[in-house]
Amino acid sequence: MHFSFLAMATTQNALWALCLAVGAGCILTVLSRRLHLPTIVLLLIGGFALGAEGTGWLQPDALGDLLPMIVSLAVGLILFEGGLTLDIKEFKKTSTVIKRLLTIGVLITWLGAGLTAYVIFDISPSFALLMGSLIIVTGPTVIVPLLRRIRVQQKLGSILHWEGVLIDSIGVFTAILCFEWVVEGGGAVALPNFLIRIVSGAGIGLLGGYLIYWVMKKNWVPDNIVNAFALASAMLIFGATELIKPEAGLLSVTIAGLIVGIKKPRQLREIKAFKAEIVDLLIGMLFLLLVARLELQQFVDFFEMGGGWVLFSVILLIRPISITVSSWGTPLNLREKALLSWVAPRGVVAASMASLFAISLNSKETLVGDPALLESFVYSVICATVLIQGLSAGLVAKALRLQRPAPNDWIIIGAHHFGRELARKLMRKDEQYVLLLDTNARNIALAQKEGLPAMHCDGMEAEKLYENEQALFGAGYVLALTDNIELNELLMQRWGEELANEKVFGWIPTDAPSSDDRLVGQSVFGDLSRPAVIGSELMQGESDFEVVVWEEGKSLPSGDWHPLFIRRGKQLRAIPQDSSLKEMVKDEDEVICLRRSEGFLLRALQSGGFLRLECETLDALYEQLARVAVEQVEALSEEKILEDLGAQGRIFPAFIGHGIAIPHVYCEDLDYRICFVAQLTNPLEIPGQDEAIDFVFFLLSPTGDSEGHLATLADIAKTSRSDRLRKQIKHAKSVDDVITAISG
Repeated sequence: MHFSFLAMATTQNALWALCLAVGAGCILTVLSRRLHLPTIVLLLIGGFALGAEGTGWLQPDALGDLLPMIVSLAVGLILFEGGLTLDIKEFKKTSTVIKRLLTIGVLITWLGAGLTAYVIFDISPSFALLMGSLIIVTGPTVIVPLLRRIRVQQKLGSILHWEGVLIDSIGVFTAILCFEWVVEGGGAVALPNFLIRIVSGAGIGLLGGYLIYWVMKKNWVPDNIVNAFALASAMLIFGATELIKPEAGLLSVTIAGLIVGIKKPRQLREIKAFKAEIVDLLIGMLFLLLVARLELQQFVDFFEMGGGWVLFSVILLIRPISITVSSWGTPLNLREKALLSWVAPRGVVAASMASLFAISLNSKETLVGDPALLESFVYSVICATVLIQGLSAGLVAKALRLQRPAPNDWIIIGAHHFGRELARKLMRKDEQYVLLLDTNARNIALAQKEGLPAMHCDGMEAEKLYENEQALFGAGYVLALTDNIELNELLMQRWGEELANEKVFGWIPTDAPSSDDRLVGQSVFGDLSRPAVIGSELMQGESDFEVVVWEEGKSLPSGDWHPLFIRRGKQLRAIPQDSSLKEMVKDEDEVICLRRSEGFLLRALQSGGFLRLECETLDALYEQLARVAVEQVEALSEEKILEDLGAQGRIFPAFIGHGIAIPHVYCEDLDYRICFVAQLTNPLEIPGQDEAIDFVFFLLSPTGDSEGHLATLADIAKTSRSDRLRKQIKHAKSVDDVITAISG
């Protein structure tokens, strides 16, 4: 009975420790996001406050033998998520500095830290190398919020970001090799065991990754449980590998995640979003459990043994040497190298591996090193680099003149032709950065091929992108430029939660049925057709961008000009549709305009064709016209065209006199205007019309292109009023004859 009570109490303590770590870790993570602080700072403080050195509410030892298992599994899931997010194509494009940091830099950090520990602490060479291997990694969970806060130049931010993302796996397996070496006492056993880990981990990881992809490709997993399937698969791969060879599971899940990320199944975006949330939860739980175990006395002992000199060496000697060697012969200048040398915070992976090894070493019958020294060393490096470097990095960047100004970059959501051309017009080297976002992989590929910064992602994930994507750290303004008005409104709402409302813009037509009192942000380009139409006009030369340098008393040239942006020095401002240009603009400002050319009818005719038709009724005429339109553009619906033509005839008959009819409709699946001309072999008598119809202009326009549509109809009416032109058009033999007559 007494034994049963103790067992129950132990179980309750373990359950409480786990629940408190998860709950408090999540709360502290949320709080750090709201305060824009590195998550690890609050987790470190929370761990000590809740642990034995504080309130004592959190007792990780209550988990007993489960603690190493929980830590190992959590690290494995973190590495699986890291594998999912690795982009091999992007890595191939990375700079020489990053590739060297992941090879030469890793070696310098490992050997340098190990040598320092060996000299100062008087420990065995193998244990010194193990200590050095644990601080190879620079944590992405620390780097990302740090880069957002200090706003360094794009080039330097990219180096620090990619180093943090890619170095985790390298550091983990270097540490595992060293740990094997220390535990087994030499290479005769350590190397074969390590090779077994590599072979088993890589084999199971490859097999598991391809199986996950294959099952998803076959659509065997319903979309509503695909996230649970991915998580369960990662755990299964980890567990199976650990069963064969302990510590090999970390490699297998990393490789499995990498395979899934490379193969890119349809559901990858949802999986990555879900995994990112799970990882945030795991990081909070891990740090609290691990830090709560620590005692302040072990840090006092660490510094009494000369730990301060170790930190001095790691921060002020080893890192600068690594950066100097890795950047040798590259365009990086001395100021840029100095900043890279100063910023190298360590994170959760280093802490987890250190605690995991310390727990394992404590359980060994033969003591091969000091576990407390190992943990004290790693956590001291983490605290020093996160607190000292993290808090001072902004000041250092500013002193070195490497800090970018207040967020001034633009995000354009919509990488279609209009978006790409607009981004190209707005961008200025080292002054104005514009990033394109789109879920359309083809649009993103075209943008990147044209040399424009672009990301294949969902703009609706505003919080995740704004917090985690290094390319967005300088973003100060967002323009939602999709063809879907409702989607633009939703995008503006999402980004309005991250940026001020006056910095969020979207294409909302002036005649859109949206309520201004519910609209977040500001409407722009309201007098333009939908972006796909403008893109088509730009491709066909119907529109182009013009820059007008403003002077007192100046106005825009005559014609169809649409002011879009005002550039004043290094500031770029969008022009809301309810604003007066003359009230916003000042002398010497540059007004970026879209100029839509005249001659709408001519360009519509070039896309259409010449027809000779024979029909006895108006309905028969409409059926033949609809059939011809669908033959030219397969995406159109013949039934919908006929329905719209019939409805139009009841409301506003499409006749302008002189024997000419102008049936016209809008089509959703059309991106450019088309005009067919048709001669009727037998004039068609229409009740209520003085003259029989013998000639037809049949106009189809994209939905939303009311301006271009009406302008084309006006051109037709103007042409038809001229007796000379009317005779030439009616006696034409081809569409070229019609174009020649109108052009002349």
